Amino acid sequence: LADDLWPIRVDPSKMDQIIMNLVVNARDAMPDGGTLAIETANVTLTGSAALAEADGESGDYVLLTVRDTGVGIDQEAQRHIFEPFFTTKRRGQGTGLGLSTVFGIVKRFQGHIRLESQIDVGTTFHIYLPRAQETRSNAASEPQDPLITEL
Repeated sequence: LADDLWPIRVDPSKMDQIIMNLVVNARDAMPDGGTLAIETANVTLTGSAALAEADGESGDYVLLTVRDTGVGIDQEAQRHIFEPFFTTKRRGQGTGLGLSTVFGIVKRFQGHIRLESQIDVGTTFHIYLPRAQETRSNAASEPQDPLITEL
């Protein structure tokens, strides 16, 4: 995890929900074991990087990356992965609400999510959450806002 991450404006319980959904899916994608990595970084996106990563919205973001070495997601499933009730899991093993919930939370906080996946290589989710305008020193001297959190 990166040191000195910028503050972001999110509900901490919703951040927990994002991370838990992605980690549970990663676990399920690695039935014989594997590697799960969670990374954070401050990133500034402009120009073509903003187009590729954040739906064209330039700016400062805190990037949360969740990567696994699981079975991967095929191209057809990737087109539907954020749809409610869509699942790649066997009947009775998933509701298909986890990733649609993650997508909804990210969008609610004006963020962006990008998926990379390759069969038998793994899956990576990149979540970009906009930097809050408050600085750390200002946030510390004011009453705690429950929607400002640090990863």
